[in-house]
Amino acid sequence: MGTWSVGLKDNDTFLDIYSGFFELYNKGLTPDKVVAEIIEERTDLFEDDDDKNNALFALAFAQWEVKALDRVTFEQVKAIIEAGDDLKTWESLGADAATLKKRKAVLDKFLFQISIEREKPKRRIRPKFKFEVNEIINITAPDNKKFFKAEEEFVNEKYIHTGAMLYWGYEGGSVFYYTKLGEPLAARWIDAHTLEVTHSKDLVFIKKDDRGYFRGDEVKMVYILI
Repeated sequence: MGTWSVGLKDNDTFLDIYSGFFELYNKGLTPDKVVAEIIEERTDLFEDDDDKNNALFALAFAQWEVKALDRVTFEQVKAIIEAGDDLKTWESLGADAATLKKRKAVLDKFLFQISIEREKPKRRIRPKFKFEVNEIINITAPDNKKFFKAEEEFVNEKYIHTGAMLYWGYEGGSVFYYTKLGEPLAARWIDAHTLEVTHSKDLVFIKKDDRGYFRGDEVKMVYILI
């Protein structure tokens, strides 16, 4: 186990289950549905001899924080702590007597804490919505009446798609987009009405227009493979 840290939240398995619980809870799921999903998704942790206690402790603590600690989970945690099962696991992994003593104190305090119902449930935190754009191309036509740009878009730091637009001032719209990050992409104006776009032959477009226009001004899209 490397460096011994007896705190409940100093364990990766505990943090995995605990953070997973609140990720779902903050999306609006009821506690019982959250528990069902957590157990189904992380069955491996709840069945592993070295991880199952920490997984159960995390689940119980998260339930307790939202005032939804069920009797079955509580009794399981209580039995593990009172029988010393978690300490036996630590001992089998090489923990010394001093470490086991500290761990027992932590577990006893934990059991006492969740034995008393929390006064108020922990509030849900609305998931943050962060939209980001990474501009990769922005070129103006020779007539200075329009411009072409391509952008990679991200939501909460997760890539969504790459989109390309033709604009006449504030008017215009999308001409193509795809959903593969980091694909080679280049563009140049051949003349005021012809735009050449160079891209990988393996790129799959979700949308791919061969022209764009606004109030009689038309742009032909020419796609070149590399």
